Amino acid sequence: MSELDSGGAAALSVCAVVVTYNRKALLCECLSALMKQTRALEAVWLIDNASQDDTPSELLRQGFIDTLPPLNLSEPYEITKNHGASGTTLHYIRMNSNTGGTGGYYEGIKRAYEAGFHWIWTMDDDVEPKLHALETLLSYSTLGECIQPSRVYPDGQVFEDNKYIDLATGRQKVIKDAVFAKYQTFSSKNFVSFEGLLISRNIIKEIGYPDRRFFCWCDDFAYGLMASLYTNIIMVKEGLIIKKLKPGGDKIILGRKSIRLRDKELYYMVRNQFLIFEYLKKIGTFSSLAYLSLFATVIRIAIGTIIYERSPGKLYLLFKGFIDGLLKKYNTST
Repeated sequence: MSELDSGGAAALSVCAVVVTYNRKALLCECLSALMKQTRALEAVWLIDNASQDDTPSELLRQGFIDTLPPLNLSEPYEITKNHGASGTTLHYIRMNSNTGGTGGYYEGIKRAYEAGFHWIWTMDDDVEPKLHALETLLSYSTLGECIQPSRVYPDGQVFEDNKYIDLATGRQKVIKDAVFAKYQTFSSKNFVSFEGLLISRNIIKEIGYPDRRFFCWCDDFAYGLMASLYTNIIMVKEGLIIKKLKPGGDKIILGRKSIRLRDKELYYMVRNQFLIFEYLKKIGTFSSLAYLSLFATVIRIAIGTIIYERSPGKLYLLFKGFIDGLLKKYNTST
């Protein structure tokens, strides 16, 4: 019997982990929604990756914290406030440097796990959970110990998530048939997104914390891949998470849709594929064809960059990401 089998999910402790960087307005909307959940959270761990947009002052102004952190930090600094109306305790962790999204999730999940929480609910600062989101996710806890909600944009457009990870190459592939049958409320996946993932401490005990070498991009894919070895990953059909920011405009390049990424995102997307390869090798499914597939993707993106953006800097980062990944240069500083 696992730690979570007795007492039912509703009786177990749940906290949220939110990672933020320079999005103070969106962050406060996210926190407000967390404080109003129909199934109240016991705690929220907010990891601020040394934001430069005056995030602490905005949190103080809106009453989420009662004091400001020191200006110059040599280590993470914690401010705690209990929000009586919801019964939720906010742990605000101001990081002394930007550790990336992955470093933020490492910090938050580690703190929440060591504090003894049974379920940990992760999300970025640009998403807002609907008020019944947590209650709904917990209703699926008998089916699996990683529960992923569907996401929708504010205009109602559904975030495309009908994909799976090819265990030979690490590529995301589209599921050709519909993910959900007409009357299904959930399906299964082999990867996750930290935008709304509800994960049990049993799984964290087995797979550990997120791999900080990723810094950002693909970290949640690798985490979900490892989690899928120990539990069913449940994808809930209902759009319980509102995703506020859309990616850049898509382009069709050599017959395939390509999302226009910012420079740093492009670098990490390519470099981190080599980290994904490490995980595939660990579970024994890796194919050497993955290198050829990735190189073809890099060439396709390079062509798109030349045609649509004409950015030498972006081309440099694209190929630097490939070379750094090939040489295992995983520097986690910004």
